[in-house]
Amino acid sequence: MQQTNPGVLLDLLNPPRLDKRSIINFFDNAAKCYDNAAILQEEVARRLLERLHYMRHQPETIIDLGCGTGKALRGLQKAYPQARVHAVDMSQQMLKRAGANYRWLSRKRRVVADMECLPFAEDSFDLVFSSLALPWCNDLNLALAEFARVARPGALILFTSFGPATLGELALSWQALDDHPHVHPFIDMHDIGDAMMAAGFAQPVVDAETIRMEYRDFRSLLDDLRQTGASNADVSRRRGLMTPGQLRALEENYRQYGFEQGRFVASCEVVYGHAWAG
Repeated sequence: MQQTNPGVLLDLLNPPRLDKRSIINFFDNAAKCYDNAAILQEEVARRLLERLHYMRHQPETIIDLGCGTGKALRGLQKAYPQARVHAVDMSQQMLKRAGANYRWLSRKRRVVADMECLPFAEDSFDLVFSSLALPWCNDLNLALAEFARVARPGALILFTSFGPATLGELALSWQALDDHPHVHPFIDMHDIGDAMMAAGFAQPVVDAETIRMEYRDFRSLLDDLRQTGASNADVSRRRGLMTPGQLRALEENYRQYGFEQGRFVASCEVVYGHAWAG
């Protein structure tokens, strides 16, 4: 059962932007096909794990927040074979897939929870790890406050997120069709750095890089987004399925904004952050 963090108050002036129930449904439905499509997510997790090689840290307890099907779990356990690794995700189906992929991950270490309200006591973990899960939060400050709450003094915080240039080609293509939100307004790396400071982290470091995905056809690009659960969850999004006419118009616009040398390009601005618990 999730516990309510008494130190966090609901901001009534800034209502939730993302529909969490829809997000859970998206990822539940994507669980079976996720590993076949999550090439970007796997690569980003690999690059994030590589950064552990430069950290002088030996954690006893680790939490992977937004673990998905568990692609980073093996790397975490390999890097720290004596550590106890816990896997957390909003999607129960994703966690079931992680359990099937990694038999050593006991059921009690797989927890269905929202990272904005974690069911763990204070000072529980020596390493808080999260790859590309923060974009699904409604309140970055609240999520990082939870990171800080469950981290032990001296714990390492290591994460990735998406910056505002992510899926810019798709956003521009939709803007030419209607005024509804179709791509999440991802948070700038400088604002992420400010949020890390506000959470009380020591020595915060933030940097970013752009990774470009290329596709031979437009439908494959959209299928990858759907199969990884990366669907539009904005509460003010337009409901209903895309019509064939809308799909043709969207592809035509995309050829203007994201078509190069015979390939459809999807750009992703990946933000890396690390810091230490105070």
